[in-house]
Amino acid sequence: QRQVPEMEAYKGMQSSKGGIIGMLEVIQTDFMRLSSETKASEKAASAEYKGFMEEAVTAKKQKYDVERKTKLDRDSTKFDKGESTKDLKATQEELDEANKYYEELKPSCAEGEVSYEERVARRKEEIQALKDAYSILDH
Repeated sequence: QRQVPEMEAYKGMQSSKGGIIGMLEVIQTDFMRLSSETKASEKAASAEYKGFMEEAVTAKKQKYDVERKTKLDRDSTKFDKGESTKDLKATQEELDEANKYYEELKPSCAEGEVSYEERVARRKEEIQALKDAYSILDH
């Protein structure tokens, strides 16, 4: 058989500062401290959250405004580009027609350089021919 060592009877922690009442007081003060720390922490977190949300709402509105302005600018630019493209096409067509007409007129204008005297002589001949035709029609 085994022998069980003899031990004193357990009497609890009655000797340390008031026993159960002291332990309850410690628990109560710990609870009050934890409660006040938690309330202060929650209040700070709530204030931080409110500040964050105000900043987020402001930032969201600013980003929305920037996006809206950018879209309006883009649409305006697209419209202006379309108008400019139409104008360019019309102007190019006019230029092509003018160049074609110029090419038709070029041979008649560039016969060679005629001197002033030759032009005066031709003009006098033409005037004389017109006078002769007038006199024939007049009689």
